[in-house]
Amino acid sequence: MLTRSEVRKEQTVTPLLAAPREDTREAVVQTAREGIYLFSADPAGGRAVRATFVLKVFESGARERTAALGNRSLSGPTVLVKILMTEAILWDDESAFTGSMEDSESETRFNATTGLYWKEFRD
Repeated sequence: MLTRSEVRKEQTVTPLLAAPREDTREAVVQTAREGIYLFSADPAGGRAVRATFVLKVFESGARERTAALGNRSLSGPTVLVKILMTEAILWDDESAFTGSMEDSESETRFNATTGLYWKEFRD
């Protein structure tokens, strides 16, 4: 398993941004490498906003998946979702895991059938 310092090695991925409609913004990561991705949003101009978020993975392909993340009120940078790529597993999707273990510094979720495990450290 990865240590806390290994987990904290983050890289910033800058998505392509588009505004297909006046009230819609899209952020696209064209090629996702293996790893855990944190998608976050930060309201422009420092004002609080309320928005609806949808995550689409592998759009227009055989592995396509859409997850409604719901309405969120944002007043600053906010993590919307954590996703494990290339498997496209959401941290909050309990159906992807068969169990979990917690200790004082972390939570590990696992799938005993597939051998997958995902450990998240607390801040």
